[in-house]
Amino acid sequence: MKFIKKRSCLFFVFLILLSLVEPTAEAAEKIRLSMGAASTGTWIYMFCALTAEIWQRNVPGLDITVLATAGTTANYIPMDKGEIDLAGASNAGDYWAMRGMYFTKNKLSNFCSMIPATKSFTMAFCFADSPIRTWRDLEGKKVAIGPRGSPTSVLQEEACKAIGIKPKFVFSTPQEALEMMKDRRVDAMIYSTGIPWSGVMEVASSQKIRLLPLTAEEQKKIHNAHPYRVPDTIPAKTYSFQNEAIATNVGIQTINARPGLPDALVYTLCKVIWERWDDEVLKASPAAKWVKPADMLNMVGLIHPGAAKYYREIGVPIPDSLIWRKK
Repeated sequence: MKFIKKRSCLFFVFLILLSLVEPTAEAAEKIRLSMGAASTGTWIYMFCALTAEIWQRNVPGLDITVLATAGTTANYIPMDKGEIDLAGASNAGDYWAMRGMYFTKNKLSNFCSMIPATKSFTMAFCFADSPIRTWRDLEGKKVAIGPRGSPTSVLQEEACKAIGIKPKFVFSTPQEALEMMKDRRVDAMIYSTGIPWSGVMEVASSQKIRLLPLTAEEQKKIHNAHPYRVPDTIPAKTYSFQNEAIATNVGIQTINARPGLPDALVYTLCKVIWERWDDEVLKASPAAKWVKPADMLNMVGLIHPGAAKYYREIGVPIPDSLIWRKK
């Protein structure tokens, strides 16, 4: 009887110890990540919030804190320092960060490409009754390109330089630029963003306008000078006044990952989001329709090994030269 009581006592103690140990084990399995997005209200901020919600719902133990930042270019330095794990980014931002340009004096390399999010289409447009027919006709003309030093204005300055033209650039906020177009105070406007862009439709509601195509040679020149600008087209009927496809170059907005994140975790994040892309991502964020897994081949930043494993499994031939490796 004493033996039975002793065994009962030991079993009771074991249960108490087990109840104390289990919560600790659960806590140890919790994965907490921070994600730098962009300014609240921007498309990329909402996309980051969307992907974070999908991941948290489908990856057990995952907790992601989405942070508002000054913009995607503001995410590179914190990621380089290891202060954030995931971040809204872009091909252009990757290129500039790796070369210490514009927003950083130091070359940054502690980041990896993980997921293409959408495309940013360069749109050049002028008035339908204007003698301007091509990008080359913008030489010497007053062209609005957005705020001085902003990513979009930098892109337009770079593109014009690459094809050898010198417009008279007019710098302002995007809304002020649109007002100048509506009042015909400038000859044309060039802007890079998702399509269809409400700004183009706003101007088209008060002025007859047309989009200006790049030639194949101009597309190539821009891409050769700036590899993060990829030749593409604006599909016909994107806008009511546009009957033909317009040749242009695009940038790719992305989600980056810290290189130190485990390969298995990044693999899982890629698998979860792409398996839910059509049913969940596109329904909540239609602009994501412009990208596909194969766009990883257009990345400028090196690809996280965990992401590369996933893309290779689904048939995207990621070359070894594009995969991040610890030096």
